[in-house]
Amino acid sequence: MKHFVISDTHFGHRDIMGYCNRPFADTKEMDELMIARWNEVVGKDDVVIHLGDFGLASKEYLTDVVSRLNGKKILILGNHDEESEQYYRDLGFDTVSRYPILYGGTPDNCGYYLMSHAPLLLSETTPYFNFYGHVHNDSKYVDTSTSRCVCVEKTDYRPYCFFETK
Repeated sequence: MKHFVISDTHFGHRDIMGYCNRPFADTKEMDELMIARWNEVVGKDDVVIHLGDFGLASKEYLTDVVSRLNGKKILILGNHDEESEQYYRDLGFDTVSRYPILYGGTPDNCGYYLMSHAPLLLSETTPYFNFYGHVHNDSKYVDTSTSRCVCVEKTDYRPYCFFETK
């Protein structure tokens, strides 16, 4: 089983293409490419942690998107995910959290990961690694020894695999 992380897909959100210079003609092209790239790397038994700002569209549209994405899906709500936790479970997410979560520590992987929508400030001596989103393609944010941005603009619009269990 593989474990993936991704952030800021903004499914159905037309304006994000202009805000972040996404190279798509329309939301249909953007969404279909992200769904295809997700399913190219994620299997049905894999886990994907989405770090927020999943989509801005109707409930029916987003339910259809979630149903087409492979894997067990965990959502950490972002600043644009304004509905209740139950709303996102109704879309098809297996687990939903309003707050960052600590993930990992399995026998196959001794690391612990702090999963958050916005970046967290961690010292180099912390025992944790922070995967975050929110900042899109802002060049001020660079990967460090304790953190990595996984906004779709930085992951070629596909989930990033951070470990595999045997």
